[in-house]
Amino acid sequence: MESLKYFLKQNKRLLLISCFAFVINQAFEFFILTVNGAGYLDLCYWDCPWYASTVQHGYDFAPHGHERGDAANWAFFPALTIVARWVTQLFSLSAPVALIVTSKLFFLAAIFSFLKLSQIYTPRVSPSLCAALLALNPYSLYGNVGYTESMFLLFSCVSLTALRQGRFVSAGLVGAVLSAVRPTGVFIALALLATGLKSQAKASSEERLQMLLGILLAPLGLALFMVFLYWRMGDAMAFSHVQIAWERVPSNPFMHLLSGLLAQNISIQLWAWMSVVALLMIAYLLWRKEYALAMFSLGATLLPLATGLVAMPRYLWWQAPLLLVLAQSVSAFVNVLHRVFVGKRFNRQIQYSPPYWLALVPFSLWGLHRTYIAWLLQEVWVI
Repeated sequence: MESLKYFLKQNKRLLLISCFAFVINQAFEFFILTVNGAGYLDLCYWDCPWYASTVQHGYDFAPHGHERGDAANWAFFPALTIVARWVTQLFSLSAPVALIVTSKLFFLAAIFSFLKLSQIYTPRVSPSLCAALLALNPYSLYGNVGYTESMFLLFSCVSLTALRQGRFVSAGLVGAVLSAVRPTGVFIALALLATGLKSQAKASSEERLQMLLGILLAPLGLALFMVFLYWRMGDAMAFSHVQIAWERVPSNPFMHLLSGLLAQNISIQLWAWMSVVALLMIAYLLWRKEYALAMFSLGATLLPLATGLVAMPRYLWWQAPLLLVLAQSVSAFVNVLHRVFVGKRFNRQIQYSPPYWLALVPFSLWGLHRTYIAWLLQEVWVI
């Protein structure tokens, strides 16, 4: 109890900011659903029913989905469905509702964990800006629709925070959960490896052992899922092999990027340009010598890009390192505006930028509104 009181006292401001941003997000979603005569169950679409099938019946023994009968729920990692199953049992909810509730709870926790991470990596950026960036951007939809994005962001933030504080074993343990959330979670091991290589020269033998243990722990969730799949249906790599049912066959990611940039379809072009921007952000992180953040995002970007541009926005804009760079960029832009309009440099003794960024919120909400409408209309460009 005392530790809880201490935690609440130390994090009161960040908790209030997180809750406020989350409430605004939920109120905006409720408004959109009400105006369009939709309900929360309408949010469980695209991949959400696949997760729901896992919550209800477990993993398939054989493919059965799609017109060709070649799809199975092996493609969807188990961490979210395990928690959602507990939610169904505790509150007697249907699987789709439990998934939506679970993703929302993780969304709230992810906002707070992202603010904690930003305090470590970008302490001069306003927590309010970071919270608004996460809760009100056009792709914040994915924190509410029974997908893994919010859980992925939460555990990546917690692991990267522990890593920055030198707690390798804790970072590895959280990374083990992350690698069971989605395939790209395993790249947290690269972050631990990059930090370990940078720190090992000055580390003691005990610290080096902790580094090694953390690195080895990080892929544990993926390894256990592979063991389970082998026991369940005889193919440890079924989560990868079944991707052919969605026409996602791994190949050169840069060829996908080039073909996207030259495509006639405006949505594909947009996804391609987003991927270019993400790679530039990763290059910036490398230039700033933030090797852990850069290596994690590099793997988490190139792996989905290797299977095509579809769904790239949610793979990109739920990555903590890219969101940190985006927050830094907005903050820097605000400081430039301050210099232009006030006529002098921003006072570096002041911790946070003036809230000029609030002027961007209406545009962000307009984008979020368009994303929700596209989701409810089941338009392909939003997946």
